[in-house]
Amino acid sequence: MGVHIEGLFAAEEMLMVLDSTVKKRVVRMLIKKGDQLRKLAIKMAPVDEGNLEKAIKMRPDPGEPGGRERDEAGRFIRTEVEVYIDMDMSIPGRPGETVGTYAYEIHEHLTPMGSKNLGEKSNIKQLGSADVEVGGGFMVRAADKIEEGLDQALQAALEEI
Repeated sequence: MGVHIEGLFAAEEMLMVLDSTVKKRVVRMLIKKGDQLRKLAIKMAPVDEGNLEKAIKMRPDPGEPGGRERDEAGRFIRTEVEVYIDMDMSIPGRPGETVGTYAYEIHEHLTPMGSKNLGEKSNIKQLGSADVEVGGGFMVRAADKIEEGLDQALQAALEEI
């Protein structure tokens, strides 16, 4: 007496499509949340003449269309979303100086993270930004804010399947 199984290949194919769909949705959501983090950090960053706000960047660039990257063998590689300060970005009008010259100091020692006070331009920015606090710790504070809803956003992306 033999056993006859039907649909095994169809089930395997369905599982592979489901796995691919889940990964795409999670990556899309992570990129979306990374972009929200970048925008919020820019909104919270103090204003200066050294391009700090412009130095807050993200990889992959959310404005660039593209799929997942592959390695030399054609296999998909792990997708990472990174929001960072470009410490090597030059400062207009200050040859040889970069954002890294002062970014750490500003981030760690400016109010509300430290004891240094906001400058005039940052105070003006704060007046127009009632929903956020402008000042030090902008990357950490923005990340904490975005992280609050990350689990729910990822869960919602998975439930769409």
